[in-house]
Amino acid sequence: MKEKDELLQIFPTPILITKYEENIDEETKYVENLEYTLQKENSNFRSTNSYLFRYEPLKKIKNFCGESLNKYTEKILNSKQRLVITQCWTNRNPPGAKHHEHVHPNSIVSGVFYFKVGGKLPPIQFAKDIQPGIKLDPVEYNNVTAETFLLPCVSGELLLFPSSLRHSVPINHSEETRYSLSFNTFCIDVVGSEKSLTHLDIRRIMNENN
Repeated sequence: MKEKDELLQIFPTPILITKYEENIDEETKYVENLEYTLQKENSNFRSTNSYLFRYEPLKKIKNFCGESLNKYTEKILNSKQRLVITQCWTNRNPPGAKHHEHVHPNSIVSGVFYFKVGGKLPPIQFAKDIQPGIKLDPVEYNNVTAETFLLPCVSGELLLFPSSLRHSVPINHSEETRYSLSFNTFCIDVVGSEKSLTHLDIRRIMNENN
């Protein structure tokens, strides 16, 4: 490219990475001792309870995730509409386990928080949603040519991203167990407008039908 050329990369996918600075040893022990259910298709385990933020041991992390969600909504999405956390669960990936590629339906923004992790544990893998019909072979991959992106997991880090973004976790080839917490969100305020025929007021609809 020439020196005066400009590369404009439109419609970026916003992924916020933010760090919880407090000690999480007690929360990690709590998560490790939860009841889990085997997910046979991936050999991983998911907490039997999927509303974990209702409980006191995770209260501080819940508050941190809520504050970070507000930051994502206000500073990145540039919106004053409020998102709230709906379901929240933990994942346990022992050696040999993985997590298949998926999205989170019925959610707007999703989050992943990492507990005790090591350098050899698998990262989270994000996948490009739109694939070209005819593809040129790149000499090397970059932000334009890559089809997947691997993001290492770090203890105490929270990732926030659009729930429609495809993601997965590769096979855990280490001898350690990977623990993470995931949650979904939804908007509690009125969205859209009557004029554009996109108006949605859930509270009003509930009141009218009760």
